[in-house]
Amino acid sequence: MSCSTCAHFDPHPAAVEAAFPGLSSLSSAYAAVKAADGLCSRHERYVAASSDCTMYSSASTCTRQS
Repeated sequence: MSCSTCAHFDPHPAAVEAAFPGLSSLSSAYAAVKAADGLCSRHERYVAASSDCTMYSSASTCTRQS
């Protein structure tokens, strides 16, 4: 039940770059340091894929937000 399998989690590099304007001027969300991390639409923040919280919603039972 980590963030990586939550319906509120978006690991796509394009979404990360859209959420953090100017990021690509420093590097890129496609970089190896990002790993599988991404955005939590529930908490509106960048999170590690291995994180977890009490508001977890299984992606298999919810419609994944894009």
